[in-house]
Amino acid sequence: MTARAVAVAVVIVVAGCGGSHHPTGTPSPPSNQATSTSTGPGLATVDADSICDRIAELGRASCGGFADYSLDRTECVADLNRSLDERGEAAHAATLAYGRCLELDACNAVLACIDQMGAPDGGFRACADTTSSAAVGRSEPDWNQRRGAASRHYSDIATTKAEPIEVCGIAAEMDWLLAVTCDDGSQPFTDFDHAHASRVGNVGPGGSCGAIIDLYEVPCPEQVYSIYIDAYVCPLPDPSA
Repeated sequence: MTARAVAVAVVIVVAGCGGSHHPTGTPSPPSNQATSTSTGPGLATVDADSICDRIAELGRASCGGFADYSLDRTECVADLNRSLDERGEAAHAATLAYGRCLELDACNAVLACIDQMGAPDGGFRACADTTSSAAVGRSEPDWNQRRGAASRHYSDIATTKAEPIEVCGIAAEMDWLLAVTCDDGSQPFTDFDHAHASRVGNVGPGGSCGAIIDLYEVPCPEQVYSIYIDAYVCPLPDPSA
């Protein structure tokens, strides 16, 4: 796994189609690790300032991808406060759980705790099955025609909660946002963490199969785009492989 693949942002989950320490959307709090008591210095309180201080501390210790975290402290605190106050109850709970993971002393324990946050079901689900957090599998022809696959500019496609961009995994949301450009060719985000910081929150179930949809606000010279993304659409394995 590359350093890029373990870059850390505000709230982290296992990506919808495979494990990752990528920055991601809003997970559910883990059932046990998030409430663990620190055996080291930990966090006196779980708030934006303490979490950002701990991220910086773990970065200085070269812990996983924390060393690659690219938001400065002001940006970090602003993003954490959005997750605590503006992105809904699930984001608030998950951010507190994330802070509890950071209370753990050992780097490996911190990363293991984070990996447990919001781990999705394995395999694929039927489109009509909204009780599972697994992705919906698409055949290769359908996958190649998924919404947003051919987009080069944000203006190429209008997205809504009912008709979002379709990608495989939370990390792929940021990959899509970084690959697409404004009409003049400029890129609104400098890196993965800044793309993640543009997340408004999840807007509930939507898309073609009722997955939780994330909303991002993307600032371009021509306008600010509201980009809705379904991260739970994945290609089916090649049966001949």
